[in-house]
Amino acid sequence: MTTYDGQALFDSGPLRLHVGGLELRHANQPPARGDGTNLVAQGREGRPITQTGSLLADNPQAMNDLVKQIEDRVDGVARTLTEDNGREWNDVVMLRFTPGPLVSLGPRFRLNYTIDYLQVQP
Repeated sequence: MTTYDGQALFDSGPLRLHVGGLELRHANQPPARGDGTNLVAQGREGRPITQTGSLLADNPQAMNDLVKQIEDRVDGVARTLTEDNGREWNDVVMLRFTPGPLVSLGPRFRLNYTIDYLQVQP
């Protein structure tokens, strides 16, 4: 089960995480003489993480409750994102929660979503 800050917010349906790579912040400067460039390293960029999945609920109000619990975490606070295989990503901020339309599946309801995170201290 994937958790965010120890909370099982997403366990009602399937999800997938895509963990991005690292990137070096840098500045290129022309050398004083000759060819090439001087590279000035300015530290690493944050690591992007994207989560896509579906939430399932028995009724629209229960779905609203699930969505609110997730939206409450879009607050700029860095937390730990733990994958279902136990791998942990520390210092992760939830930047954006993008819900899709609510779909009736007979007696249940589904809502597809995307969440964008940033690991601020990779």
